[in-house]
Amino acid sequence: MTQLPETGAQVGTPAGVEQKVSWLELFFDLIFVVAFDQLSKRLGDSHTLENIGAFGIMFVAIWWAWSTNATFAARYGNESRAYRWGTLLELVGMGLIALSLRGDLKETGIYFALGYGFNRLLHAGQHLWITRRAPETVAFSRRIALVSGVAAALWALSAFLPGGSAWQVGLWCFALLIDVVTPVLVRDRNRSALPHEGHLPERVGLLQIIAMGGIVNEIVGGGRKQALSWMTLWPAFLSMATVVALWRLYFDQTHALPLLSARVEGREGRMLAWLYGHLPFTLSLVVLGVGIGHGLSSADSHEVAVQQQFVVWSLVIAFVSLTFLRLVTLRVARLPLLDRSGFALIVGALALAALAFVDLDTKRLDLLVVVVCLAVASAVASDPVTHRLGQLEEHVAQHLEAQAADASDEGQDED
Repeated sequence: MTQLPETGAQVGTPAGVEQKVSWLELFFDLIFVVAFDQLSKRLGDSHTLENIGAFGIMFVAIWWAWSTNATFAARYGNESRAYRWGTLLELVGMGLIALSLRGDLKETGIYFALGYGFNRLLHAGQHLWITRRAPETVAFSRRIALVSGVAAALWALSAFLPGGSAWQVGLWCFALLIDVVTPVLVRDRNRSALPHEGHLPERVGLLQIIAMGGIVNEIVGGGRKQALSWMTLWPAFLSMATVVALWRLYFDQTHALPLLSARVEGREGRMLAWLYGHLPFTLSLVVLGVGIGHGLSSADSHEVAVQQQFVVWSLVIAFVSLTFLRLVTLRVARLPLLDRSGFALIVGALALAALAFVDLDTKRLDLLVVVVCLAVASAVASDPVTHRLGQLEEHVAQHLEAQAADASDEGQDED
């Protein structure tokens, strides 16, 4: 990462030049507050394997709709008419999707399928527009447009199948699979429109804040169903401390380094690994909110036991996801893959997994969970490698900014 070779022509915002998140993007992200809330309520309504499976599929679809919007803006800029009008229309489609997230798939499956198919069709149209405006991206954009169009057709076709049937859900899974895998398969065909190194991490971070805010909402909702006293409030305070620890664990990590590496080296494989690694992490935050909120509000021992599993295993997934994200960053920086933070995260995940096999009430569970989370967060925050990664990220970012400034000066001199 110390060598900074010249990259090819870029569309969108050049490397080293700031690209701010727009008001429209913030408005678009706001719909996911509603989407995550509806998904949480869906998971809390029923703990059957069928409902958990439907929750998982719908969550992946929702996350992918957000991801494709964020990466499009990071690749090609957020000021074009295609992006602005496409995003406004996506807002309408996401509203329809949000309305259908909680209901029985037998009744709402058709609306979810049509709403999501509309989203994929819009994404295909945006990439077709890019092929005309940025010919250097034709090989990549045409493939994305083709696959998104095929996915849109499959989602539309699924609307005519019996709601919630194995055929409909199976078609959803197939459409999602080809949509999600395609960017990985064609990643080497798009070196002229790599995601902006500052814009995409900011959008991804904002989504994690939205998901963590959902946990706080579930904590407050669960606490309100209990009598107001110190004995009922202190488990809620412990849960809030757990959220703070997760916030610290996530934002103590270096986030822009895989994006900077993609810009410097002209490859985006590790960037995609970093981005896709956020899918299970965001999923775990939503499930954690359900487990904590329902655990605080319930007095039924069976319900508490179920929510204990939600809390424990969602945190295990969160820790494993954070470990993966750190491994990606360490590999980019060419540092040893197992450092103190990685070891702490692995030990924390194992300790949390052990809690799944112990019969605990809500108070004991919340206490043990917050102890583990705070201990791991402290280990990561005090790790010298974490500080070193931050310095490396700042160094590479400053170098790219200097390159951008030099290029701008040369352009002015030629004028």
